Amino acid sequence: MYHCLLQFYLTGPSSALWDTARSMPALDGFQHAFTESREPQTELASQADVILADLRELDAAALRVLTAVRKPGSELVLLAEREQIPLLAAELDQVDDVWTLPVSEEEFRFRFIRRQRLCKERRDAWQTSQYLEATINSIPSLIWYKTKDGIHEKVNDSFCRTVNKTKEQVQGRGHAYIWDVEQDDPACIESEREVMSKQVTCVAEEVIQTGEGERMLTTYKSPLYDIDGSVMGTVGVGIDVTRERAFQEELLRKNQHLEALFTTMDCGILIHTLDDGCIVSINQAALRILGYSSQEELTGAGFYLIAPTVLPEDRERLR
Repeated sequence: MYHCLLQFYLTGPSSALWDTARSMPALDGFQHAFTESREPQTELASQADVILADLRELDAAALRVLTAVRKPGSELVLLAEREQIPLLAAELDQVDDVWTLPVSEEEFRFRFIRRQRLCKERRDAWQTSQYLEATINSIPSLIWYKTKDGIHEKVNDSFCRTVNKTKEQVQGRGHAYIWDVEQDDPACIESEREVMSKQVTCVAEEVIQTGEGERMLTTYKSPLYDIDGSVMGTVGVGIDVTRERAFQEELLRKNQHLEALFTTMDCGILIHTLDDGCIVSINQAALRILGYSSQEELTGAGFYLIAPTVLPEDRERLR
């Protein structure tokens, strides 16, 4: 999806090799632009994504100039004779690669293509990271990634808002610190142990102790795998249903109160669907009036709210 313009800066005497570099096709999604100077120029070097420096006529001081002005994330590749490499040892930790001279055109092409592919892998990784960040941070649910020891490696914005901490405070820490409690939650530990041992996604409702009281979460936890295929941790998605559960309990309480009134009233009450095809509920007073002992007996007898003997044109008005 992304489009990338790679700025190559070529410095040094390798005119034939630089011609080869300019002739190399760009990979899909990339374009190449080239600047060149025989002596290192700080302005050109600071703008480059990739610096190719032929050091046969340069020294360590010129290399220090390049390492000092290169922009963050850029790549520095040296072309040097084997005898020069020991003289550059102090600066090599600032270098991404060294191509030993002399080098044939075929080998130069091979190395250039590998450098192109490495650039693409890094930008592919950047794009994938951006996909992940944009996705998890736009979701209202809590999302976290943990090691097998319960340390939070990554969380989303909703998680941070819920625990009232920054990502820097959360990442690298365990449950107790994050949720402001004295010890890690046993239910949380057990559910993650089950996910890692069974290697399946587990869904559960967990009551989490926080510094502000209990929170009810519906959690979806799945295993994360290491490069060798072993389980290295878990990813969790938590939906905070604390308010919903409180609403449900309040609604249930009110329904129970209403049901108690409904069943004890002396007048007959019958609740039915709009098409009269289904009786939802009926109290004992209504059953007595209609001459039935139970709702099952009433429905079994084929009871209709509006009797079949009523003329069709009168049924709507009677209802």
